[in-house]
Amino acid sequence: MTLPPIRTIGLVWFREEDYPTAKSIFEDGSKMPGTWEDWHDGAKKMEKRAQAQGCIVERVYIDPDTFPAWCMSEGVGVNSDGRHRFVAVTLAAKYSNQS
Repeated sequence: MTLPPIRTIGLVWFREEDYPTAKSIFEDGSKMPGTWEDWHDGAKKMEKRAQAQGCIVERVYIDPDTFPAWCMSEGVGVNSDGRHRFVAVTLAAKYSNQS
């Protein structure tokens, strides 16, 4: 019996104390939940759904103090696209030495 490959996915994650600042720097921050608690409830549901499908979930924390400079260096916006790229680059760096 061949087992399916384990899939790891990354989720953007925020510390409670960083959430207000993060929202304020994001170009699309007005589209995000108003409070960390509301965001966290949704993120936990997404995490549980992925785990129920057999995925390993990696939380990738965004530091609002360094994220805008990272986005500029990568040529992406300080928005959803930038957050997704940050997760992808972070996980690629973490797992690039594995085969």
